[in-house]
Amino acid sequence: MSVPSTATLHYPHHPHQSPPYGYLNAIPQHTSLYYRSNSGTQQPQPTYQSQTQTTQRYSTEMRPSGSVASSAAPTPSVTGKRRRKQTPDWKEFYKNGVPKEIIVIDDTPPPEPTPKRNARTNVTASRVPRPISQHSSLNTRVHNPISSQASTATTSQPSKRRKIAANGTTATAAVNRGYNNGTETAATSLASTIGDSASIAGTKRKRVTRGSMAKKQTDAFAHYQPPPHPPIKAKEVVVRKVEDTPKTNQKVDDDEGHYIVTPGAFLTNRYRIIKLLGQGTFGKVVQAFDNQKHEYCAIKIIRSVQKYRDASKIELRVLSTLGKNDSENRNKCIHLRDCFDYRNHICIVTDLLGMSVFDFLKSNSFTPFPSSQIQSFARQLFTSVAFLHDLNLIHTDLKPENILLMHNTSETFTYNRVIPSSTNSNPRKAQTRKILLDTDIRLIDFGSATFDDEYHSSVVSTRHYRAPEIILGLGWSFPCDIWSIGCILVEFYTGDALFQTHDNLEHLAMMKTVCNADIETRLVRQAISKTQNSNSPASRFFRNNRLDYPNTETTKTSRRYVKAMRRLDEMIPQSCSFYKQLLDLLKKIFVYDPAKRISARDALKHPWFNEVIRDEGITVAQMRIDRGVEMERELRRRREGNSDTEPEDDETEAEAEDE
Repeated sequence: MSVPSTATLHYPHHPHQSPPYGYLNAIPQHTSLYYRSNSGTQQPQPTYQSQTQTTQRYSTEMRPSGSVASSAAPTPSVTGKRRRKQTPDWKEFYKNGVPKEIIVIDDTPPPEPTPKRNARTNVTASRVPRPISQHSSLNTRVHNPISSQASTATTSQPSKRRKIAANGTTATAAVNRGYNNGTETAATSLASTIGDSASIAGTKRKRVTRGSMAKKQTDAFAHYQPPPHPPIKAKEVVVRKVEDTPKTNQKVDDDEGHYIVTPGAFLTNRYRIIKLLGQGTFGKVVQAFDNQKHEYCAIKIIRSVQKYRDASKIELRVLSTLGKNDSENRNKCIHLRDCFDYRNHICIVTDLLGMSVFDFLKSNSFTPFPSSQIQSFARQLFTSVAFLHDLNLIHTDLKPENILLMHNTSETFTYNRVIPSSTNSNPRKAQTRKILLDTDIRLIDFGSATFDDEYHSSVVSTRHYRAPEIILGLGWSFPCDIWSIGCILVEFYTGDALFQTHDNLEHLAMMKTVCNADIETRLVRQAISKTQNSNSPASRFFRNNRLDYPNTETTKTSRRYVKAMRRLDEMIPQSCSFYKQLLDLLKKIFVYDPAKRISARDALKHPWFNEVIRDEGITVAQMRIDRGVEMERELRRRREGNSDTEPEDDETEAEAEDE
């Protein structure tokens, strides 16, 4: 998370007359976001007068004591007259020999540069200006959203520097919000007034803008932490059995082998059930309270059916492997906390997280996420999957239901636009949408995860996210996870699942429309040769090496639905480089041949992650920082509530805390 600044930006009285530099800490700087020159002329460079003065001061102070008085240059008087620059007498300076070592201690700021006559700006510099690279803004591009709303930015008042913990960083922002059509937004927080009478010490300042916040994690692959080589492959996990003597005639299971959940009841003496969170084929998930650690957790209670008990032991082995290779959980996969066998139910204890991404979409009327948050989700998903693949693991069941949010907190924004769609029928429109304040996620449900060198079942993945090689019976490996991620990203963009079907032939026909390409003849022949002597119907999907759709058995409903599907380049606009790069990444994902499909590692290196777009996702990130500042201020006031005096210099105290 970016660190907010405490410098207040004063816009010029005439908004159409921008200064040649942006001013932060009273240092001339090029600004790439708020002051951007529309002309092709080169911006003037700052002067370096103070650097010369600093050099002269050092050369005087470092002379031997015997020669300082005789060789020191006379102190210039404060007049408007020009004086000829005096060259130091180096022979006199080194008359005692060249020193072996020189130690320079700069404990005072350099002298202020003399302002030029007819200067357009009146700013007091507090430190030596540094050369500004003309290429500093070329690494990332900042784009406006497709349908942006006008926002009103207000400048904040000077605020005292506060230290708050936000992901290990020190935030120093003042709260600043603008309002547009009754919708709460957060403008960029800047601080400390800079003007004619500005007098700023050489304290460390950082300017935070929405663009810089979005730019923080653009280098996705650089943040990836691979497992050790070779990776640690966990052995079978021993599940301890907890003895229990149920009461007479007490029924603990239903007819299907599911554990009967009763809020307030205990799972062993350590865990107390709070409520049921969900239920599936494998069993149930409950929220519980850990009486030993005094915190909440989630417990997956496996059905008391042998095949599900056996499957859970595979999941435990996978979870153990994840923990052994990433103890700090940098790769955002759920971690195992405890496991036990209670009343013939294997129980898997993990951290308690927020709702799934699917549930958030559902609560948001399936309104899509902001593009900046889709990019954040994609970065985390590819990181998690790259980690799994480096462990020789394939998840095989990636979908929004298996992606959990760390926090559910959101803000409602005015949307008022037509929702992007993967079809040409039934356009949807939303007036408002909820925006997450935190996009941190965790990947869960490793019950179907498979080591690549171990047994592979014939069919994996949930239908909507299933890769073509699985449908064709060609076998599957790591690339099937990448296809699933592509389906998920499109779903995040449109709010609806991309391939909504339950028929294999119709599914392949949809893929043909979306990818705007036929399945390669080589893959068709391979599928036919592998399945013509088996019970798989893949060989019946083709005629003359082409997809046999539509045929005489195809319904009118299916024909209309497939015909309404849109191509990728019709779903994703190409209005700016951000969306062009997103489309390019999706085209590298939706490739029929798994051998040619992009890998998770290469996806993290894709240029799309170097793109930045300013939208509501960036706005709420700023709001989150501002609220953190408010909370820190409130805590600070409470801590100082019993004190009668304020610290004389809050800035100095904050700097000492930083050190």
